[in-house]
Amino acid sequence: MTKSIAPSPNEERTNTSSGPLLQPTALAATQPSVSFATAKTEFDKKHATALTTECIVPVRGQAHGSVSIRSAAGEPLEEYYKWQFINAIVNSGLYSKDYIGVEVHFPKGNKGSAPLKLDGAIFDDKSWIDHYNSYWSSRKPADLEWLSDHLVAVIEFKNGDKEVEKVYTGQIKAAMREKEPSDAFVLGVYYDTERLFIFQRKNGSVLRYDESKNQKGDASKVGDLALHLPDAYQHLPSFAELLKLTNRPSSLDRSSRSITDLDIVASISSVQVQTAFSEVLRALDKAGLVNQRGYVILIQTLALKIFDEKRNAASPHKPLQFYISPQEAGFQTLANVDVQEFIKRLQKIRGEASGQYKKILNNNEIDWKNPGHVRAVAAICSAFQDYSFVRSAKSDLYQLVFYNFANSFKRDEAAQFLTPLPVIDFIVKLVNPREEETVFDPCCGIGDFLSLAFVNASVKQSGWQLNDANIYGVDLDENMITLATLNMLLNGDGEAKLFDKPDRGSIVSKIETSSPTRLVDLLPSEHKNGNWDNWPDKTELMKFDVILTNPPFGEDRAYRVQSQADREILEMYELWNLSRQADTGTKGTKKGGKGDSLDLGILFLENAYRCLKDEGRLGIVLSNSIASINKWVKVRQWLMDKMRIVGLFDLPPNVFAETGVNTSILVAYKPDAKELNALNSNGYSVFVRDIKNVGYERRTSKRNVFFNPLYKIDPATFAVAVDDNGNPVLKEDFTEILSDFQAWSMSQEETLQKLFCREG
Repeated sequence: MTKSIAPSPNEERTNTSSGPLLQPTALAATQPSVSFATAKTEFDKKHATALTTECIVPVRGQAHGSVSIRSAAGEPLEEYYKWQFINAIVNSGLYSKDYIGVEVHFPKGNKGSAPLKLDGAIFDDKSWIDHYNSYWSSRKPADLEWLSDHLVAVIEFKNGDKEVEKVYTGQIKAAMREKEPSDAFVLGVYYDTERLFIFQRKNGSVLRYDESKNQKGDASKVGDLALHLPDAYQHLPSFAELLKLTNRPSSLDRSSRSITDLDIVASISSVQVQTAFSEVLRALDKAGLVNQRGYVILIQTLALKIFDEKRNAASPHKPLQFYISPQEAGFQTLANVDVQEFIKRLQKIRGEASGQYKKILNNNEIDWKNPGHVRAVAAICSAFQDYSFVRSAKSDLYQLVFYNFANSFKRDEAAQFLTPLPVIDFIVKLVNPREEETVFDPCCGIGDFLSLAFVNASVKQSGWQLNDANIYGVDLDENMITLATLNMLLNGDGEAKLFDKPDRGSIVSKIETSSPTRLVDLLPSEHKNGNWDNWPDKTELMKFDVILTNPPFGEDRAYRVQSQADREILEMYELWNLSRQADTGTKGTKKGGKGDSLDLGILFLENAYRCLKDEGRLGIVLSNSIASINKWVKVRQWLMDKMRIVGLFDLPPNVFAETGVNTSILVAYKPDAKELNALNSNGYSVFVRDIKNVGYERRTSKRNVFFNPLYKIDPATFAVAVDDNGNPVLKEDFTEILSDFQAWSMSQEETLQKLFCREG
């Protein structure tokens, strides 16, 4: 068996965990040719009515022709699922059949004990079969020792056994603990009626392979292993990954790693990730940097990490430089030689990144002669050096950064809050941005609408790819734009055009078609009542194909007139005038005085309309009051006179924990005047749904705020439901509603079909 090259002996490994949260990377030559799920489906098709199947690996150390897989009544037996699994891991290319055996028996240490019977076993050397048969023919201890040394995975098969904890404790855990030495890594697989559970023995403890399911980290006991949640098939490690885990050194030389050696973050709810963020918070607090300066230091340091990863991905021969050794991290003063090496390494990354990451690195907020700053950077580097941000790009890392590091500058009165990713993903898929379309969020916050639009388009078939140079965003807070820039650097090429405009953001400032792209302010003297295209010079405002946004809304976040300048700004909006005509006697809208106000959601609704091209489409989150109460009836009439309403989706209460406002999603497009007149004259259909389940709940753990997933329960088995890929199914309505919406769209007018259904 080939051993890994030993690392430097003075490097201690601080994170030896692994799994889909911390997922090792397979060697390129051993990547699966098809997915496990696809190979499993092929087995099912081939054996739809078959009573037997061929045994493709040795049974009890011998070739075996065929075996029964169905009962007399035609129901699948445990053997069906055993061979379904074996065929799937072999035919997907995850494992060669030469390394696998079923019904493998090992004698235990005590002479009187019954042998350990493994339903399946995987070895790291294909000569296992010779040693196995040699042992049972001559009982040589050397063969048994060899088998134990080279055993890397044990497998247990069942057919509908609902007592997962009992099977885990009595069979899987017991089998994994038989491998010597007691601290050696071994994988445990439990496959029951297509439900997959993956375990690992690490440092003598048996845990879930997916670290996010170990609710107390490495100290997790049986009750802490989330045994109600199966694992997705894609989390099965390949043979190369398994060998890498088995031979993982006890110490690690981080100076010679590539991006593929880093761990993937699939869930921010894991103890490990929460602990990493908590450690950074403590370090910032200790250095007196839980403030604006500390936040900027954090963002700039993360930008260096992303640059380093992307550079390595493009040039794998250049090892990652974003790391810190124990000696460097343990400095007492800045005169320490080791910490000076760390400072030089990070400064070099910054020098190389500053040309590309100008917006984030324009001002060097890190004072490398300040011990507090250096300790903060060291803590950030130590916490995240073993994780890949680039390979984890579609996770909710940045939402976690916002919630847990941005409190010092978060201003609720300015309505800076986050839209949960499942809601964003749903809106993006409804509106369907693609190809060379321009996408705009007029109050973009940390850029999640923009980044998910880019990511979702990127994973579709050829022709869907968005160009991130066609992605635009504006926010009133420079800090939000800094984080949005980081978000787009992570997910795209960093070409998105993102602007911060203090105080009023895109309410006043619009994106001009100039080169380079810039913001231009509306002129109260020229642009009253929505007449925004009337300029005294050659200024021309950009119009966009798609606008996706969750603006501030609700009475608490209304735009309030405090000065004549405020009034002049509101008078540039047609809906200000219409809304005042609707109810001039209502408190808060009475004409005159400083009490005049307008729901910001209404301003951003008009803002979006006027920034759209003809046939441009819109996905926006609004307060339910705008869509329902009499006060806003003229606003709704204005909207129908301007746009073709496509869909209305009511969200459940408190979906945005910070607001307490009931909300709806509005989807619409902007026909030309002739088509809109025809639609309104003839009448048209609107897709309306009430969304009850969003698949998450807001939680706080270890000072970290995150959205905890909620899962659907199978009514027949009372277990968490799984999909065709083995993933636990979230208790959400988005998937079904999206499918219904797309089917409905195909029955509507040609323009709607083209805008919302066309692929590429």
